[in-house]
Parts: sequence; structure tokens; C-alpha cells
Amino acid sequence: MLKKIVTWAQHQNQVCALVLEGSLAKKQDVDALSDLDINVWFTGEVPFGKTVEWLAEIGDVLIENQLHMDTPAGEIATQLVIFQNGIKVDFSFWPITYLDNPFPYYEKMEILLDKGAYTQQIKRCVREKTKLAMEKADFNRIVNEFWFELHYVAKFLKRKEIWFVQDIQAGIRANYLLPMLEEQARITERNPSFSGRKMETWLDPVYFNRLPSIFADYSLEANWQAMWEEISIFEEVTDFIRKHYQFELPTAKIEGMKHLLRGIQEG
Repeated sequence: MLKKIVTWAQHQNQVCALVLEGSLAKKQDVDALSDLDINVWFTGEVPFGKTVEWLAEIGDVLIENQLHMDTPAGEIATQLVIFQNGIKVDFSFWPITYLDNPFPYYEKMEILLDKGAYTQQIKRCVREKTKLAMEKADFNRIVNEFWFELHYVAKFLKRKEIWFVQDIQAGIRANYLLPMLEEQARITERNPSFSGRKMETWLDPVYFNRLPSIFADYSLEANWQAMWEEISIFEEVTDFIRKHYQFELPTAKIEGMKHLLRGIQEG
């Protein structure tokens, strides 16, 4: 499929360069289900990302989705395609004029095709991967919002609205618990993957082995238990981070919220 895409691009006058990014470019966590992430650098007006006809030379399309993505250079069109052979290719379409002012974007990339000596300009878009310590303001915000959101969990559990509760909990895990777990990993010199991927390789086993307990089934009792286990893990992780950076936790507020949550559950 990759050879087909390169061959297609070689015959398109408006295609200036092709870049491979994602897991294949990083040569990390690659398996038979890995996507191809292809950046098409182009000039002029093109049908790419707007129709499906242009894909015929590459393969038979099963399903596709046309989106837009914000980047440091500006908005770009994307087209996510699953071909009949099951291979998924995420195309993104970059006006070559964006290279006039190189921008940080790529973590790792591989140039597959360069028709106009753009390689050096594209390489200037590789960003350095830096590990920035969590700021006190971010720590405080995450802690505050975590406890605030738990009020909704308890309130709607009391109303027996399990579906809605699990939707809220998904947001709490992604927006508040995961950033703290990632920071704990960085402090202990582990390298977390994005969105919790490959968590078993970077999360401390002390926490990883307890994760199943924060994913509840559809029973009311299991959801209450998951909430309290989530609280326990969050408190341990935030205390670890607090001690490392010498931050402060709003102890009185936290104890007040736990009292309120118990009151809702038992009332």
C-alpha cells in the first residue's frame, strides 16, 4: 500500500512531497493493525481530501471520513480512509507554502518523496521532545476540577443514571487522573505514551494493577466502588507529585468533598 501511494504521488504534478509520520515513522509499537499516516505536501488547487475519486489509483475504498485539523501552520484538510483490504491510511494535505515559515510539528518523520528539494525545510519542522515539569497552576486546576466533577458522579449515581455516570467518569479518567499518572511516570523517569497507550510499559505496577477496579460494570454498587477506588488512586498519585514538587493540597476542601460524597451515597 505504501508503494502504491508513492507511485500515485510520483504521477501527480501538484504533489511536491510525501512524508510518513506516526508509529511507522517512529518504528515504535508497530503491528499488523498500524495505520499509515501520510502527509501530502502540495501546490495549487487539488481534489485531495474533498472527494473519493482521487483514491481509485491507490485502492478500493471501504469507508472514509473527511475532517480538518488545526496545526501550528494553520488549518489543514485530512481524509481518513479504510480500504477494502482493511488497511487504514490517514492522509493530511499540507500547502507547500506552509514551509515558508517552518513550524514545530513532527516528533519523528520519514520523507518518502521529494520532488523539489524540500527535505531541509521539512526537517526544520521536527520538534524537540522536551519533558516539562508540571506547573503548580496546572496541578491546582486538575485537583480542583477532579473533586468538583465527582459531585456529578455521586449525584447521578444516587439517581441511578449509570449511563450518564460512566460518560462523566470517562472524562474524569482522561482529563484528570491520566495527566497525574503521566506526571508520576515522568518523575520516576518513565516515558508515557499519549492517551494512556501501552500503559503497562510505563505506569508504576502499584497503580497499573489497580486500574481494573476503577472500571465498573452496569450495577450501582460497582459504580460506587469504582468511584472510591478512583479517589484512592488519585489521592496517592497527587500526594506523590505534591511531595516531589513541594506543592500544597487543599486538604480541607478535599475532606469536605469526601464528606459530601459519602453523604450523598448514604443519604
